[in-house]
Amino acid sequence: MEKLAIRLGSTPTDPVYWLVWSDTEKEIIASGELPNIEGLAQLKERAPAARVIGIVPSCDLVLKIVQLPLKANRKVLNAVPFMLEDEVATDISKAFFAFGKRTGDSQQVAIVSREKLVFWQEALLQAGLDCDLLVPDVLALPYSSDNISVLSMGQDNLDPLIVRTNEWEGYQGEQSWTFPLLEKQLTQTPRSVTTYSELSYGEHSYGEHLRNVLSQSRSASQNSDIENSDKDSADIQSSDSNDEAELPEPSNDKTEVTLNANYDRLPMQLLLDGALEARFNLLQGEFVVKRKTTAQWDKWRLAAVLGAVALCVNLVSKTVELNSIKSQRQATESQVQASIQKGFPSLPKARDKRAAIKKEMARLEQGGGGISMLVMLTQMSSSFANTGVVPQSIRYDASRTELRMQSVANNFESLEKFRREVQELGFEVDQGAINNKGDQVVGTIIIKG
Repeated sequence: MEKLAIRLGSTPTDPVYWLVWSDTEKEIIASGELPNIEGLAQLKERAPAARVIGIVPSCDLVLKIVQLPLKANRKVLNAVPFMLEDEVATDISKAFFAFGKRTGDSQQVAIVSREKLVFWQEALLQAGLDCDLLVPDVLALPYSSDNISVLSMGQDNLDPLIVRTNEWEGYQGEQSWTFPLLEKQLTQTPRSVTTYSELSYGEHSYGEHLRNVLSQSRSASQNSDIENSDKDSADIQSSDSNDEAELPEPSNDKTEVTLNANYDRLPMQLLLDGALEARFNLLQGEFVVKRKTTAQWDKWRLAAVLGAVALCVNLVSKTVELNSIKSQRQATESQVQASIQKGFPSLPKARDKRAAIKKEMARLEQGGGGISMLVMLTQMSSSFANTGVVPQSIRYDASRTELRMQSVANNFESLEKFRREVQELGFEVDQGAINNKGDQVVGTIIIKG
């Protein structure tokens, strides 16, 4: 994935600094400076799929820390603009308040004009750049509680100088006035300074000048400590010349005033890393940007939708077909089970019907003289058909090769005819008792093989 960092200016004519970083290659792909904001469209061509991180000049913002009431909820934030009304030079109705981190009852607030936010957003949108993160450049510099971070965007007096003095403090502007402001600040309150780019002031190197300022500030601070220590000693001695008094030991709490240089990263690379770590975004509330779909998704979205529709139709069709097959299978199984019950009434239901039928047939086919019940019934099938005799129950004695059958016929003549035809087939037939049952005749027939 690629990231495109863009530092915008306060006006359309200000230069625009940019850098493209590759997360895959872990290196800078390209970087440069545009003469004005009209050249933003070129960056879309250089990194069409990159995530855009916007960095804006802090001279267009005011950073404040507001003390909120204890146990204040989020609704109290709506009153912050009115709490700062006397401290803000512009009309609060034209200003936008973005909220940072809250620690205890201290709330970080960034104040910027709505007109300026609209200007930055529209400039990016007109260039086809979708930016969902906008960070002030001061907050993108490294932060340390005992150190001031300084970054110069160029070597000219008109180039921006960015100074971060605290977690939620700093300033940015032309070097012609920010360098003297930094010098005055260090003279009043000596602190260590880390520069992340070469510093120049006019025709001379400001780095060496800044080092001299820090040296003088450190010496002045040490002299002040010595004078205070001597004064304390004199007070102790004058209080009681006869008593022994211990002098206060020198304090080691003072931060050593030094000038450090760190040029490991390009200015825009430093601002990109800091913006991603800042955990603050000016685009809040009404200015939040919803992430848009990529151009590739727009290109293939129709095909994806059609594919999804086709898949759904196919699934519905296959589901209907599967349900139809299941219904047919159930009907077939019912028919098979009915046929089995008709041919083998005593056969219990089994999962493997074929194996159960084979086992039952093997049992029935066991008989003496090599003649089985099935063979006898097969030979008598035509006699059953000619006479209309229907067996109600059949008992077969394999040891005697004897078939005892309770049969039903329409009349006595049918039973008699059946007996004669079976005898002609070579079987011995004995006819037992015959009874009338309604319009039918029921009789017992014993057939021997």
